Amino acid sequence: MRYRKLAGWVGAWLAGASMAADATPVHYLVFEMDPAGRVSPVHYARVEMQATADAILAAQSPRAGRRDATLGYRLLQHGQDLGVHTIALPQVRGEFARDPGHDGNIEAARVDDAAPRAFVLRIPVDAGDVVEFDSGASSQSYVLADLAARAATLRLASVPGLPTPQAPNAGAPGNRFDVLVLGDGYTAAQQANFASDAAAMGGAYFGITPHLEYQSFVNWTPVFTASAQSGADHPPYQAACNSSSCCSDPYAQDDPRAGQFVNTAFDATFCYGQTHRLLVVDYAKAFAAAASHPEWDEIIVIVNDPVYGGSGGTMSVASMHPSAGELVLHEMGHSFTDLADEYSTPYPGYPPCSDISGSSPCEANVTNQTDPGQVKWRAWFTSGNPIPTPPGTSGVGLFEGARYQSVGMYRPVDVQCEMQYLGMPFCAACREAYVKRLYAGGWGIPAGGIDLIEPGSEVPASAQPVAYPPGMALRFGVDLLRPSVGTLAVEWRLDGVPLAGAVNDSYVFSQAGPTPATRTLELRVRDTSAYVAGSLPTRSRSWTIQVDTDRIWFDGFD
Repeated sequence: MRYRKLAGWVGAWLAGASMAADATPVHYLVFEMDPAGRVSPVHYARVEMQATADAILAAQSPRAGRRDATLGYRLLQHGQDLGVHTIALPQVRGEFARDPGHDGNIEAARVDDAAPRAFVLRIPVDAGDVVEFDSGASSQSYVLADLAARAATLRLASVPGLPTPQAPNAGAPGNRFDVLVLGDGYTAAQQANFASDAAAMGGAYFGITPHLEYQSFVNWTPVFTASAQSGADHPPYQAACNSSSCCSDPYAQDDPRAGQFVNTAFDATFCYGQTHRLLVVDYAKAFAAAASHPEWDEIIVIVNDPVYGGSGGTMSVASMHPSAGELVLHEMGHSFTDLADEYSTPYPGYPPCSDISGSSPCEANVTNQTDPGQVKWRAWFTSGNPIPTPPGTSGVGLFEGARYQSVGMYRPVDVQCEMQYLGMPFCAACREAYVKRLYAGGWGIPAGGIDLIEPGSEVPASAQPVAYPPGMALRFGVDLLRPSVGTLAVEWRLDGVPLAGAVNDSYVFSQAGPTPATRTLELRVRDTSAYVAGSLPTRSRSWTIQVDTDRIWFDGFD
């Protein structure tokens, strides 16, 4: 086989076969805001991230519908105002099983947090040289080059997480939901214990539908940080206590480790806000350790302590009590999937919602709408169930009592959902919301959600026209990201016409003559998940093929 006038073309085609995204240098900054609104830096690291500068900044903005408190900041470059950005401020949630291991009824604790609020900014180096906060107390500015120069003098300069090799099956962080798992209360000699506990927590997380089916969409990365001592702080019971050295919660009377105070990397402690089971860590220290893997989207901290406890909100925290893993599942339902609590215990002052007025729509798994044709999970109604649905009825319907209200607010099932009762599966509405969230984005990078076509895997590259010599059999292909369980609908189209039988991740194009001179080849991919009523977004790639009559492919000799 010989060819004419193809010099340079093959090399150019191969050069576009694997185009990896360039790393973006980033300022990784941990700040604390005190109760008066003053913001101060506590940790600085220069890192690299596999995303564009615009994507990195966009990923930090709170997504629509979130009810978090926020803080605005400006970026300036050479004195020029580059615009206002917004970041969510930390929050702490406390929700526990009434009787761990025996009773999944949830007891919630309201936290009025007056402690310093830590948060992270990831600012691309070329996106600005000054960050300016206006917290309401005063305007504060920081020159990023100055922070870099005095990084070693900041309060948390010496709290790095140890870099961890990427797992063999990990995907590109720019196209995954990245969960970073930190540990507190593990000494240097207990690193193997941490690895085992992190794997066990991963088994719990991926052991439930739909996390199991979409495990391939998640990078689960444990990062070890050694503590000087094991465990967590256990303030002893003292009635009317109002300090962190004791605990006024009656549950503390049964704490087998009451009075234990230890030196750990992230200062894990029980009885935060005078709620004994509310186990928290120093967010700022955890954020500083997370700089070793800066592309995290969510952080989970496991604490090397056997007493039941945990917390949710900005990050999920759980002890190694056998029932504490359920706290992570429930809290990630809030922080990642934006699900509401489905129990009716009052929570005074919680922001209201309404699917009727439309001014503040309710979360995916609760509603005040009673018109059967308007309920958002109507596709999952069990046939024959009355709407609204009486208590004790099996299947999916419209059960009154949810979102901290006993009347006027409804949930999809009676008690068979993780968002109402720990130890249960996720209901149909919650499963659907999780899958949709993976594709919708707004939780980090990628800002637009998971792409079923791995970015940069296109062969040849699709960014520019592909020169094609008539007579050649040219393979077009991509790497597809498939759910761990389930199927994808794959379709190739040529000039808008579906190609029969072309349902794989590659297609071989061939055209004998010089016309048509321009062709369009398109790949469309869609998840056909049974957990979603209706269609999920279609991901696509398109190539423009320019037939080059000066380059003829010969199968044979001239």
